[in-house]
Amino acid sequence: MGRCLVLLMLASLCFGLQKKGKPPKPPEITMIEVTCHRVAGDVMLDGRLKVSGDKPINKLQLLIDFLGTDGQLLQTKRGEVDSGTLDPNEETEFRMRVSDPIRAVKYALRLEDGNAKELRVDNAGPFPIE
Repeated sequence: MGRCLVLLMLASLCFGLQKKGKPPKPPEITMIEVTCHRVAGDVMLDGRLKVSGDKPINKLQLLIDFLGTDGQLLQTKRGEVDSGTLDPNEETEFRMRVSDPIRAVKYALRLEDGNAKELRVDNAGPFPIE
């Protein structure tokens, strides 16, 4: 009787350790490098990204979320990365200059396609503003 109880407990423990649900989807965009620094009342953002998904992306849009000291969202700026179509494994560079959001100390990146569908991004921050 004692052995059956121990085996039953071990079996239920094994079933409890199994992963449930689907694994997360892979990112569609990978940020290779990005820098952000203040210049004469503005913020300059330079970066390079790669389409890491298996589908082409049309009219890639960049959304920059500027964050305060405690991580609260202060402001979001939007700009176009590429007006054409980016194919899988294609890399592109971007450069944006926006007005300096006062009190912002960090930034995080989001990306959308031309249909305003938010894309999954690897290495999107938050990063400190230099």
